[in-house]
Amino acid sequence: MATELKVPALGMDMEEVTVVRWLVEEGAEVKKGDPVLEIDTDKTSFEIEAPADGAIRAIRGEEGEILRVGATLAYVTAPGEESPEEAPAQDVEHEGAEEAAGGERGEVPQSQPAPAPADSENGRRVRASPAARRAAAEMGVHIESISGSGPYGRVYLSDVMEAEFETSAEAPAAGPAPIDAARRERLSRIRRLGAERTARSFSEVPHFYLTRDLEADRLVELVERLGSRMDPAPSMTELLVLAISRTLRDHPRLNGRYADGELEVHEDVNLGVAVATDEGLVVPVLAKADTLPLRELIPKAKDLVRRAREHQLSPEELSGGTFTLTNLGMMGIDSFDAIINTPEAAILAAGRVRTVPEWRDGGWIPRRAISATLSVDHRVADGADGARFLADLQSVLCDWELLL
Repeated sequence: MATELKVPALGMDMEEVTVVRWLVEEGAEVKKGDPVLEIDTDKTSFEIEAPADGAIRAIRGEEGEILRVGATLAYVTAPGEESPEEAPAQDVEHEGAEEAAGGERGEVPQSQPAPAPADSENGRRVRASPAARRAAAEMGVHIESISGSGPYGRVYLSDVMEAEFETSAEAPAAGPAPIDAARRERLSRIRRLGAERTARSFSEVPHFYLTRDLEADRLVELVERLGSRMDPAPSMTELLVLAISRTLRDHPRLNGRYADGELEVHEDVNLGVAVATDEGLVVPVLAKADTLPLRELIPKAKDLVRRAREHQLSPEELSGGTFTLTNLGMMGIDSFDAIINTPEAAILAAGRVRTVPEWRDGGWIPRRAISATLSVDHRVADGADGARFLADLQSVLCDWELLL
């Protein structure tokens, strides 16, 4: 019996994926565990593996197409087994609804070539994926002028992008190059996904920001003291993870999410830590961070950061976050505002440790401080909720015994 290959649920907050490319062709023989398809989620890209030994049949989904979790991608048939019928069309969610009527949802090459649909100029319409049509429209490019690399000349997103770059490169110079001339550079998939995700968050989520200097004398002292007593030694970020995750227990709104007019509160504190990589920003998640003792939290956090930079994280380690910490203090940044990592309700941005003057007992004294900016989804919490959280976090940083 044929084994169905479906879009897996790679995280509790994932609803759809985008097809990047198939790594095998129709009819190819595969072994269980072989990578067969590359997809993009709203966080990063992954490879989907074959669920069984056999031949890949009835492949569905083209480059740039959006598929829902649970949608049928293909079947894996045993030797001698007949190919199953093509998966139901409603499993695939196209961005261009007009293609549904043309029967173009995930065609599989047949023995008799299907006639190409008609275009508006000569009675014949060019075959193109929805993503290709959308990109061509945005760029002002006529889809009919592009040579497609797919079956029966179907135009893919990559064909549109290649044509656009070739046109830019071949355009004759109209005179001396302007002073502000610039070159175009393709973004990595992680950067493109990050751009789309942050743009959506910033436009759809009503952000507000609370900034406060957190006293850091005890934090700095603890980093220095534990550095000589623990292996591996804790960093400033890891101690902030400990303090934030424990403090969030008493602030469930900031550890929740807005969902269809309701507040959805998470039982666990799954803390995301923003990590800069050579391909863009990723946010690995430290699951149940509030339950981890320091000796377990430190190596787990270091391992997550290391594998994030080496692009070795699993889908589960990039999903399910309930709150995020982003720290640019080690890069000399005093303070900054961060965009909420949806569907979370808040993110804390930490700057560097600074020495600031404080008036105490009739005189100025130096003290160390970290500027922390809390970005909050106003649908979930208000200013008082965020202020109370920052106050409790300050108390913990001044008296670590409060975590016991």
